[in-house]
Amino acid sequence: MKYKIDVLNKLRDSDNWPAFDRPDFLEKLNDVADDAFTQKTIEGYLAALLIYHQLCEEMMKVLIQCSSFLIQCSVFPHEIKSKRINRLMFGQIINELEKGILDTDTKQFIEKSKKLNSIRIKMVHKLTDKTSLNSIERQIKPAKKLFDELFKLFDDIYDDYRVAFSHYKKNIEDLEELVDEE
Repeated sequence: MKYKIDVLNKLRDSDNWPAFDRPDFLEKLNDVADDAFTQKTIEGYLAALLIYHQLCEEMMKVLIQCSSFLIQCSVFPHEIKSKRINRLMFGQIINELEKGILDTDTKQFIEKSKKLNSIRIKMVHKLTDKTSLNSIERQIKPAKKLFDELFKLFDDIYDDYRVAFSHYKKNIEDLEELVDEE
């Protein structure tokens, strides 16, 4: 019964819906990455790439939480556990996202996340193979473009989830009746 009450309480208060834990800090990190990218230095490009990669990971975690919560709402009053993702590595997080609700935007988000990860791996693990700042810049520019596309996709996907949660919230009485019937 506690599970059902917890899901209903979470649904009632949109402040409890899946979201970033510290959105202001993540926004500052994004600004730092953008500033570092515009410096056109090796350290600036690397800092930007690593921050974009981390922000992408945080976006994936929120999307996984959204998918889990929407599934909880849709199978209610049946119990389904949320995925534990806090200690997973980037590739494992992608795998978890792939196991959730998949629409066209989410599939694109996954593919672009994989590409961003591939760029990071090539840059970080083969940094000493680079011959010039220009070669680093050529490899990093696509990462910035990918991150900007990921951010837009995230916004669209996240908005869709919030609309779906709102639908369940509007009809919460129907879900409450399911609990009362037991």
